[in-house]
Amino acid sequence: MSKSIPLLQSLRCRLIVSVVIIEIVMLSILVWNNISIIQTTHTDRLRDTATSMIQQIANTSGNLMVAVDYASLEDYLKNVISYKELQYLAILDRDNNIVFSFGPFPETKLPRIDTHPALTDDNIFDIAEVITVADQPMGKVVMGFSLKLMHDVINKSRIRGISIAAIEIILTIVVTIIIGLGLTRRLGMLSDAAEQVEGGDYSVTVPTTPCDEVGKTAASFNRMVAEVSNRTRQLQEAESLSTKLLQENRRLIHTSLEIQEAERKHLSRELHDELGQCLTAIQADAELIRDISDKDKRIETSANAIMDVSSRVYDVVHSMMHRLRPGILDNLGLVEALKDEIKAWQNRNQKTQYCFTHTGDLSTLNEHFNITLYRIVQEGLTNISKHANADKVDIELHNDANNLLLKITDNGTGFNLQSSCNGLGLIGMRERVESLNGKLQLRSQPGDGVSINILVPLNLS
Repeated sequence: MSKSIPLLQSLRCRLIVSVVIIEIVMLSILVWNNISIIQTTHTDRLRDTATSMIQQIANTSGNLMVAVDYASLEDYLKNVISYKELQYLAILDRDNNIVFSFGPFPETKLPRIDTHPALTDDNIFDIAEVITVADQPMGKVVMGFSLKLMHDVINKSRIRGISIAAIEIILTIVVTIIIGLGLTRRLGMLSDAAEQVEGGDYSVTVPTTPCDEVGKTAASFNRMVAEVSNRTRQLQEAESLSTKLLQENRRLIHTSLEIQEAERKHLSRELHDELGQCLTAIQADAELIRDISDKDKRIETSANAIMDVSSRVYDVVHSMMHRLRPGILDNLGLVEALKDEIKAWQNRNQKTQYCFTHTGDLSTLNEHFNITLYRIVQEGLTNISKHANADKVDIELHNDANNLLLKITDNGTGFNLQSSCNGLGLIGMRERVESLNGKLQLRSQPGDGVSINILVPLNLS
């Protein structure tokens, strides 16, 4: 049973909304552009008309003022003031005194002259022109043109454009709904079928008629479902086999680690018991030969050489035994073994400082826990000395009775977890942690060191 899709998330709703938004945006741009063009045209026309009129009035007024024919000047100005957009008209003398004024001309304070009709703030375009005769100033013409007529025309154009745009949007919505319902109904069938496939029902099919683009899509969908059903069955079989092989491989790895530790323990004991005793016997015989040599320099020299070589061989064998199976781990426990291993590692890496802390009772851990944790720390220190270039290492081991937490942190170069592949050392550490049913979390980034957190559940009952 398919879930109902919210209205705002349905295809038909988004289709209609998208078309309407596009229409609104485009028509708004068109209306705004038309209004802008109309406003620019009217303002330019008013500016040109006003400029032409004031220049003509200035010339005519200058001639009549020179002729001292003020009656004719007054009649002329009365005819001019009848222009429909002209608000006021005034003739001023050289001292800005009013000679003639028509309309609501402010007599106490001259109006501020505007440079363009679009820049006025009082809906009156105020302009002025100096009256000159023979390059001599005779006075000034001041005129004010009302912008009301221009604004009325612009408002009518705006209303007409918005009305046309609204009608077009309504028609677009109607047509889009009709087309969208027919299209989305069949797409809805495809969507319902896809949900059934998502739920695991691969027997679903959708009608493929009529044979248009949606019909071809439905046919492709049916073929895809059949192929997905077949591939899913194959993948499930392969996944089951892979899981089984992975489990077997993990058991083999864990068994191999246990066998390896047992062999190391056996080999370490054999080296100690057999080769160690032989070397001790050789040293004893060499000392005896030296003592009974009657001060023969050649015999003493050879005996001392044998003792030196056997001593060096014993040191090498002792070091090998320690690496194979540290005796301190069996004799003194995990904490002392880790202290000894960390101190030996620090002697080999004297530029790196370390800090080892531990809490909780760690003496109750069994042999498998002890040797596994010891090997993990040993491998971690080896990786740090090889790759980290760190000058500080922190090792923490905590037992809270339910879980065991081991944390190894360095301040070295670090690496990118996404682009870097885990080396064999980290893989070995993961497998050892898995053998304890624990989890390993690795954190690092270039220049910020590496942090390894290991959490192992304890079951000591």
